[in-house]
Amino acid sequence: MNILIAKIQQILTRRLGGILSLLMFFILLTLPFTASSFTQNINALMELYSQEGQHNRIESPFNGVMLVAKDNKILLKKAYGFYDKENNIPLVEDAKFLIGSVTKQFTAMLVMQQVERGNIDLEMTVSDYLPYFPKENGAKITIHRLLSHTSGLPHYEGLRRLGIKSSEFRKMSVTPNSYVKLIAQMELINEPGTEFYYSSQNYILLGAILEQVTGKSFAQLLDIYITKPLALKNTGYADNKYHQQHIAKGYQFKQIGFFSELFSSEKGEYKLAKYRDLSNAYTTGGMYSTVDDLYTWSKALKSHKLLSKPLTDKMFSPNIGGYGYGWYINHETMIRFNPSIQLISHGGSLDGYSSNLAMYGDGTTVIYLANVTPVGNIRLTMNMHLAANNVAIDEFKRDIKLPNVNGDLDDFHADGGLAGLKAYYQEISRRAGYKVNMNQWGYQEFIKLHLSENKLAIAEQFYQEMLCLYTTPNKGWLNKIGYDFLEYQAYQQAIDSFELNVKNHQYSASAYDSLGDAYRESGQLNLAKNSFSEAVSLAKSNNDSNLSYYEKQLSGVLRLRQK
Repeated sequence: MNILIAKIQQILTRRLGGILSLLMFFILLTLPFTASSFTQNINALMELYSQEGQHNRIESPFNGVMLVAKDNKILLKKAYGFYDKENNIPLVEDAKFLIGSVTKQFTAMLVMQQVERGNIDLEMTVSDYLPYFPKENGAKITIHRLLSHTSGLPHYEGLRRLGIKSSEFRKMSVTPNSYVKLIAQMELINEPGTEFYYSSQNYILLGAILEQVTGKSFAQLLDIYITKPLALKNTGYADNKYHQQHIAKGYQFKQIGFFSELFSSEKGEYKLAKYRDLSNAYTTGGMYSTVDDLYTWSKALKSHKLLSKPLTDKMFSPNIGGYGYGWYINHETMIRFNPSIQLISHGGSLDGYSSNLAMYGDGTTVIYLANVTPVGNIRLTMNMHLAANNVAIDEFKRDIKLPNVNGDLDDFHADGGLAGLKAYYQEISRRAGYKVNMNQWGYQEFIKLHLSENKLAIAEQFYQEMLCLYTTPNKGWLNKIGYDFLEYQAYQQAIDSFELNVKNHQYSASAYDSLGDAYRESGQLNLAKNSFSEAVSLAKSNNDSNLSYYEKQLSGVLRLRQK
C-alpha cells in the first residue's frame, strides 16, 4: 500500500510538476536581468517542456533540438530526448530531421532565383510552363498564385476526392510528372486569386515547373543554388534510403491515462510514425536539415546572399491571408497571441516530425526540429520568444484584445460589443500589414453566444458572413457550428451546415453521421437513415475505428421508423 501511495504521489508530482516548474520559471524571470539570465530563463522553460510538455499546452514532451538566438548571438542550442527510442540512442545538437513544409521556403527561393534570372515570370501560368496541364484551370493559375496559396487548388483532400486514400497515398512512389497529372484532375475549390487556401499541391506544381525550366532535378537545384553557396552540409532533399540511414526516427506520442501511469514509468505511449514515401512529399515537404543549417539559412535571407533585396522583399510581403512566398508574414494566430510583434515564419509537420523557423523583427530567431509529434508549435515558439526577451509569461498582457465572449451577451457588450470587435480587427490588420479576418473559431463562438440568447437572426448573419470569407470552411469548426444550431433547434441551419461539410468531405463518415443527427432530430427519419447508412459504408471502406458507433446510430433510427 505504501508503494502504491508513493507511486500516486509521483504521478501527481509529474502532472502538477509542470505548474510548479512554471512558477519557478516565472520567479526566474522576475530576477534582475544579467547577460546570462536569458540562457537561464530559456533553459528553465525548455527543461519544463522536455519533461512535462503535454501538461503545459504543447501537446507532448518536447523531443528534438531547440535553437534560440538574439541579435546574431545564440542563447540556447540544445538537444532533448532520443534519436532512436528502441535502441536508446540520444539526440545530439547536429541531428538531422525531416522539416516538412519548411521545405516550401526553399522551393520559393529557387523560384525567385529563376525569376531574377528571367527564366520564370510571376504572372505566367501553369499551362505556360507545363503544356500537358489542362488549360481549363492551368491558364488561370499563375506562378504568383501558386507561391501565395491563392490558386484555388485543394490541399490533400483533393486526392481523396479522386478516390485516393491518405493511407494509400503516403506509401505511393510518384514522379513529379505523375503527381502533376493527379493535381490536374482536381476540381478547384474557389476562383483563383480570390482567397487564401493553404495547399501543398501549389508547391508540387512549382517543383515540376522548376525542373521543366532548368532541366535539373529539385535535389540538384538545391545543391547548386542554396546548399553549396551557403555551405549547408546537412540540408537536402531526402530519399527513402537516406531517411532510414541518416535522419532521426519519427514518433507519435499519446498520453496515457492516470491509472495506466500507476504501472508505468513512461509519460505516455510512443509509436513509430507511419511510413511516408518521400517522393510524394517532394518540393512541398521532402527536405531534411539541422538547426545549425537553418540558422545559417535565416541569416543568409536577411543579408540577401542568395537573392536581391527587392525580390527578397517581395517574397516577404504579405498577400491575401498574410502569406508571402513560402513564408507567413505576421501569421494571424501568432500576431493574435502577441499583437506587438512582427515576424516572418513557417512551420512544418510530416508523419512524426515537427519544425518551425521564426524570424522576429526585434532580432530574435527561434528554430526547433522535433521527432515526436504532436507539438503545439505556435505556443512553443511564442513562449520561447518571450523567454528570450526576458518577459514573464504569466505577466505578459496583450495591449489589444477581442471583446469577451466567454460570458453572456451583456458581458460581450460591456467589453466593447460589435464596435469593439470591428476596432480590434482594424487595429490587428494595421499591425499585421494585411487584412486579418475573424477566424472560424471566432465565428463559432459568436454564433453560439447569440444562439444562447435566442438571437437566431444575428447568429445566422455571422454564419453567412463566415461562408463569404471561407468558401471551404474547416470541417471541425463547421461541424461545431452545426451542432450549435441543432442544440437550439435551428434545424434547417444545422442541416445546411452539415450538408456543406458532406459536400466538401464526401469521403468522411463523421460528416454523414452529423448530417444524420440533424435529420433525425428534425423528424426526417428516412433522410437520417440514408445518412447513417452512408456513414457506415464509408467507415467500413476506411477501416474507421468508429464503425460500431455509426452502426448503432443506424439501428437506432431504424427502430424509430418502426414505431
